[in-house]
Amino acid sequence: MITFFVFILTISIVVGIHEFGHFQMARWCNVKVLKFSIGFGKPLFTFRFGKDRTEFAISSIPLGGYVKLLDENNIETSEKVNKIDLKRAFNRQPLIKRFLIVAAGPLINIILGILIFSFIFMHGSKQIKPSISELPISSEAYQLGLRAGDEIASLDGSEIESLEDLLTSIKDQKNVFQDVGLKRNGEITHIKNLLWTDEIKVFPYGLPILIQSVEAGSIAEKIGLQTHDQMLMVDQIPIKDIPDLIASVQKNWSQSYTLTIKRENIIQYIHIDKELFESKVDKKRIGIALGYDDVIIKTHLVEVKRTFEESIKKSLVQTYAFFNLTLKTFKNLLTQKTDFKDLGGPIAIAHMASSSFVEGTFPYIQFIGLISLNIGILNLLPIPLLDGGYLLFYLIEFVRRKPLSNKKMMISQRVGMLILGLLTGIALYNDACRYLLGS
Repeated sequence: MITFFVFILTISIVVGIHEFGHFQMARWCNVKVLKFSIGFGKPLFTFRFGKDRTEFAISSIPLGGYVKLLDENNIETSEKVNKIDLKRAFNRQPLIKRFLIVAAGPLINIILGILIFSFIFMHGSKQIKPSISELPISSEAYQLGLRAGDEIASLDGSEIESLEDLLTSIKDQKNVFQDVGLKRNGEITHIKNLLWTDEIKVFPYGLPILIQSVEAGSIAEKIGLQTHDQMLMVDQIPIKDIPDLIASVQKNWSQSYTLTIKRENIIQYIHIDKELFESKVDKKRIGIALGYDDVIIKTHLVEVKRTFEESIKKSLVQTYAFFNLTLKTFKNLLTQKTDFKDLGGPIAIAHMASSSFVEGTFPYIQFIGLISLNIGILNLLPIPLLDGGYLLFYLIEFVRRKPLSNKKMMISQRVGMLILGLLTGIALYNDACRYLLGS
């Protein structure tokens, strides 16, 4: 029951803010708003408010919402429209106003996501310390004074507070640092002209790699891998860390090989036959989530709080990365590089919302931000019937200096309806298989 109520709460917030974007922009553009509904179907609760006596409704099917604007193209025969109001009809507005009203919905979802992530960065969160796990005595870094157990405090004057900061600096900047601040036994020391190489291993390198979960129907499930199994070797070659394990699995894709694991302190050998890969050529995933021992990880956590400026910057970077990931995932779905079985529908969202809600306030707020970003970005896709589809029509109208014909609009909307219908059907089918049938 809690899953249902959390789902309703989540959808109400995310859809509500989306429709509020359309609603408020329409008011600013002096377009008359007839109805604001959370959900579709029969209204369960309604009231009227404002100078236009807009009808606000909570409807019976909680899978979305809509704002109904006065539009001469959608007036029902039973509706009586005051002639004075016709100049406020959506279809009579200049192109820029129509564009802004449609764009406001997804944009406010994206803004909400950015603000939520900024708030979480400012509030602070537990992150892994930027410490050194392993370093050869023969390495140049060791000769300069770097030691296993040291924490990196700064790189060329930039403060390093977490492992994420360290990895970002190493990846995005350079590999020779003029000044490196080290925290050792509570004191800060500095070394100069450090060449950062792959010999310098940072935490959690060297920790046991554990399976966190196994996907239903995956190769991992078929060969008998279980949660909490420790991954040791691929074809007798020891695994150094999670990226090393992923690289080994992908390197041996479509080949037979043997995994060495430890289960309840007993070493086991699991053979993977190449026939298992035949229907999964492009995916290169065996279906396991990997991680480390939580008890050890917790001893290496530190509270990291960001300033307002840092939080906004990190939130924008995270949003941009999420935007690219969403586009890539959608592209992979269309090119079949991603399995349609990975699509999730409302039941999947309900379970994720419920899990984050049970974890606590901040995980749930973070989930709201993630879903809001997702809704905003997906609605900008140029698919007819989505906001992005209408924005595409307006761009075409801008270029042609006239709108598309009604016939072309109708055909494109039918295509959009077909695409969205298929995706929704697949998502609902996957939900039914996962959560109702258990397959």
